[in-house]
Amino acid sequence: MTADQSGSVAPSGDVFVGIVGHLIDFFVHSLLMTLDYELPPRRALVLETEGLVAERLRRMLLEEGVTSCLVDHPRMFHELRERLSFQHYVVGVRSPDELEAFGLSSDLAPLLLLAPLEDGGSSSHYRMALPDATLLDRGLRDPDVLRLAMAGEGPRGAPLLPADTVRLTFAPFGLSERQLEVLNRALLGESSAEIARRLYISELTVRNHLHAIYQCVGVSGRRELLGRFVRGLVAMGHA
Repeated sequence: MTADQSGSVAPSGDVFVGIVGHLIDFFVHSLLMTLDYELPPRRALVLETEGLVAERLRRMLLEEGVTSCLVDHPRMFHELRERLSFQHYVVGVRSPDELEAFGLSSDLAPLLLLAPLEDGGSSSHYRMALPDATLLDRGLRDPDVLRLAMAGEGPRGAPLLPADTVRLTFAPFGLSERQLEVLNRALLGESSAEIARRLYISELTVRNHLHAIYQCVGVSGRRELLGRFVRGLVAMGHA
């Protein structure tokens, strides 16, 4: 304990760390009691420190019939994995340094590791550190990637067209990444409702994207859009 200039006593750093530890223990104990009374048949333990990513993961797992237990602290994650059984473990990291900081090792399996994969060097680092982990891009732009990584469990959508082919065919129109995702599924014949469910966006947002795509490409609907795609493939020599 330390005293400030006013004479009051302030907790030292060690005491503060101890208080935080007790709070974590209380949280884990309470969570364990809840899970002991209601354990779903399929569940995943998720360690993710970013709220938006965690919520997206929760929704995507629920779509696959998997209930997630979300925590944002490594100690909580390891306490729960030691005391309860989970069918899946999902950990999100933002840099290779967090692998050691989170205490991740090869004995954690099956592990889905979400990491930013834009840098090829970082991708190699993750694979070397955890060779048995399934490495997924942290953006999770395509929910089919998560379905495939979970051993094909749950509903499977139609396979996507090669992303590079769609991108090259419509490159002159300057479509955004999200518009290309919607376009890919629209070309497969999925309805607006199906696209919304698979991309975890609203049906209205899908319709707005499609309308913007039609305007950019200069077509009036899906039939003309498909025709433009086929003509593009012929022009590139893919047909």
